[in-house]
Amino acid sequence: MGRNFLAGDRERDLEMSGYVREWLPPERLCWKVLDVVELLDLSAFENSYRDDGRGGAASPPARLIALLLYCYGKGVRSSRSIEQACWDDVGCRTITANRRVDHSTVARCVRRHRAALNSLFVQVLSLCGRRGLVDLSAVAVDGSPMEANASRDANQRLQRLEETVSQCEKEIHALMEDAVNHALGVEADGSAAQGDGEDTCDNWSRLSRLCDRLTRAHSARDRLHERAMPSPTEIRIKVEAAERMVVRAEKRLAAETEAHEEKLKKYELRVREDRAAGRRGANGRPPVPMERKTVLVRQRTRLVKMRARLERARTPRPAPSPESVPA
Repeated sequence: MGRNFLAGDRERDLEMSGYVREWLPPERLCWKVLDVVELLDLSAFENSYRDDGRGGAASPPARLIALLLYCYGKGVRSSRSIEQACWDDVGCRTITANRRVDHSTVARCVRRHRAALNSLFVQVLSLCGRRGLVDLSAVAVDGSPMEANASRDANQRLQRLEETVSQCEKEIHALMEDAVNHALGVEADGSAAQGDGEDTCDNWSRLSRLCDRLTRAHSARDRLHERAMPSPTEIRIKVEAAERMVVRAEKRLAAETEAHEEKLKKYELRVREDRAAGRRGANGRPPVPMERKTVLVRQRTRLVKMRARLERARTPRPAPSPESVPA
């Protein structure tokens, strides 16, 4: 009796379903990426294409974006490697509806939509994190104070949270630029991609952690804004006090202006009377012009400050506690 091995004949027709959705089970990454892309606003990509129906048919932006995200998530970054994956990877073939995507198409998409990709990437990572497509549990290992403790987030100063948000956005932009430049660099010199494996996965993990930090910082900042905002009663009291100060400053400026205008009129009247009588230089130095009168300049400046104070009272900003949490 011979050995019992599973039979396989590569010369016969493949027994694959003609329905693309039956190629892979629903829990595979490609389906989740496609679901995420459907939630995104891709108008910035679509508006760059002509809408008169002329020219050759282009690949839909949603298809290319899903392909890029899927490949980047698996550590495939260069345009030529993505083209090869469209032959070898069933997930890529599912995303592209079994259509081959040329490496030049991928490179042109990255080059043409560089700014839109950069602005879209943070949103993509946030959605992926909430759907469990990327592992965000390791956010604590990068030295960030942005732990999952909500009270600790809420106690950080607003300025520190703003700095955290700014720093995360800069680092995400830098890593995204590195990925884009890598793809374009491979397309420019025609060489094969290098470092598509472990280094790319590390960058993807870093992007995931940065996105989680950014999401937590935004959430903490919003909570801090809401908690530090004054109550409606406090706002009303401050607005009423500021309005009284504005009215007082306006009255004081009007009184000073009227008094100085009266002085100028009296001086002009005396000058005309002296000229009519043939007298010269009998009235002394003329009064200071309106725009140079010290008391008027001071009152106008005060009125500007009072109006600015009233505007701040009507649109209050949060006043967070000066206490901060050490990193």
